[in-house]
Amino acid sequence: IDRRTGKRVFDRFPTDDPLTEVIWEAFKPDTEPSRSTRADEIAAKRAELLALIEAGELEAARKSRAFRPRLEAPLPVGFPHFTPVGVIEVKRYPAYRKAVGPSFWPLFQHIQKQGIPMTAPVEMTSSTGVRGDGEMAFLYQTTQVGALGPIDGVAVEDTPETLVASLGVRGRMNKQLAEQAKQSLEAWLASQDQYRRVGEETNSFRMFGYNSPMVPNREKYWEAQLLIEPAGE
Repeated sequence: IDRRTGKRVFDRFPTDDPLTEVIWEAFKPDTEPSRSTRADEIAAKRAELLALIEAGELEAARKSRAFRPRLEAPLPVGFPHFTPVGVIEVKRYPAYRKAVGPSFWPLFQHIQKQGIPMTAPVEMTSSTGVRGDGEMAFLYQTTQVGALGPIDGVAVEDTPETLVASLGVRGRMNKQLAEQAKQSLEAWLASQDQYRRVGEETNSFRMFGYNSPMVPNREKYWEAQLLIEPAGE
């Protein structure tokens, strides 16, 4: 990147050294085209990469930057893309339709019987949520697909447009990681005054899982999310 004009000088990195990308990510100029995440979140990612480089863990730094979640099924229409791992960002979701049930198999049998294509993510929460969330939900492509109501032993319902603080997480989803992610989101919420929680602490947290059991645990990706709204509303 030319520091004066902000234009890209090379179409690729000038050497074939695999560590070049790592070092560039850590030291790239401010003229690098902006991403969807906030400046302080990007700075935190740079700091993480710098810490790995300074510790001599260049391979770990390269892998951290190079990680890309596997999208095994299409996103519902209008859904935002993945939140980077280790980053908290505010995202808005359009209204969406979902089938809610207690576990995977009733939901899978429902979409098979009704001819509903599988999408990603799968929504998970441990309690009845303020937005109508259940323990597990399969999301439809749009709110125009299927019909609302109890069908095949599951509940098909619509979730209104939602604003969330989202944290990208890598690895197998479990209670320990979920609790750590929730604590990170709670700390973020307490650190700022632009947004406030929607609902109570027990029903404002959800998880979006993107990968099937066929994906190795180290390659699995999911998002922990806190339902929020602007503090002025």
